[in-house]
Amino acid sequence: MGAMCQTPFTQGDMPRREAPAWRLPSWNDLLAVGHDLALRAGWTGQERTVTWTLSARPSAVRTARRLTAARLSAWQLDAPAATAEQLAGRLVEDALARGAEKITLTLSAEDGLLRCEIHEHGRDHTAAGRISAAVAAHLELLACCWGSAGAAVWFELRLAHD
Repeated sequence: MGAMCQTPFTQGDMPRREAPAWRLPSWNDLLAVGHDLALRAGWTGQERTVTWTLSARPSAVRTARRLTAARLSAWQLDAPAATAEQLAGRLVEDALARGAEKITLTLSAEDGLLRCEIHEHGRDHTAAGRISAAVAAHLELLACCWGSAGAAVWFELRLAHD
């Protein structure tokens, strides 16, 4: 069998690399990175419902915003993206304040509406699904409709017609 390289590679030929100044990413960072890479790898974005599970950490707010923005971009729904990103982040932040242990974020786009649903998982089921007055006022102002059922809070935004 022949050798793969014509000349041997010695340790002296290897470029020196500085030790990376890095930290282990949170699970939410990995979700966001994984989703972003999936979009770059050529997912078509034709599916119109997507769900992610977020761990209950402060990074979940940033992750929810990033995932929402990336998915709406893949669906070519740029008009509601900023509002959806903002509201999804606020709902996740509110769920964390109530002590959610895990959060499920679901986005769907159909029948001229974008729907975002945040489902809280945790020990205290009596607080789940209740939102603060500030978040309710925000939803009232920006969403065409919103509500809660059990441990889920949702909102809908109208999609612009071409």
